[in-house]
Amino acid sequence: MKANGYYNEKVINKFMDAFDAAKEEVKAGADLKVRISAANSKMGNVASVSTLPFLTCPGCAGSTCGKKCYAAKLANLRPSVLKSYAINTAIARERPDLYWKQVDAAAAAVRFFRFHVSGDIIDSKYFENMIQVVKNNSKTEFLCFTKRFKVVNRWIAAGNTIPENLHLLFSGWENLVPENPYKLPETDVVPKDFSGAWWDMEDSWQMCGGNCFECAVTGAGCWTAKAGETILFRIH
Repeated sequence: MKANGYYNEKVINKFMDAFDAAKEEVKAGADLKVRISAANSKMGNVASVSTLPFLTCPGCAGSTCGKKCYAAKLANLRPSVLKSYAINTAIARERPDLYWKQVDAAAAAVRFFRFHVSGDIIDSKYFENMIQVVKNNSKTEFLCFTKRFKVVNRWIAAGNTIPENLHLLFSGWENLVPENPYKLPETDVVPKDFSGAWWDMEDSWQMCGGNCFECAVTGAGCWTAKAGETILFRIH
């Protein structure tokens, strides 16, 4: 595997080793606690659950966001973060019943919840369980960015509708254009020095406000993005 930012053989192998170790712990019943993040500097007071970057992301990560993945950088530098992501991924894979029970309970206790600050929707069954958690907690507002376009599109094509309290955005990245026949709101990235001035902006674009909680409580940004709108993030 050719080195490409954080998406390189050394980092991938490190994450795979962490996942294998976590899987053994889960199988042995030694660690069955899903790690839920209560808050961080960017998210503010928005709870979240995350999985391993790259290993749960679609293959496009290798040539797109993998070059500058902040979640991979964090996991690579901090063993405790890598362990948390790995344990969550292992529980989701090996004991999905426990994973979703704990995620459901965590979401029930908060106003705002985000899926996957790191990682992505693993597969169709994972997405179905995610939707059920959203439906179970109608008083909680949920946020999710995803590149699993095919999983979501197949689910909608089957006649399903996205719950109103799930703010699901298709995540683009420079040369990656989302497959978006159902016109879900999208995200894209711009350079750090992008001015955001009115002459640079399309009517359907908004710049990220920088703090998920502030946008959530004021009803702005990703939490209220509509069909055809795009939220822009400065590459970080």
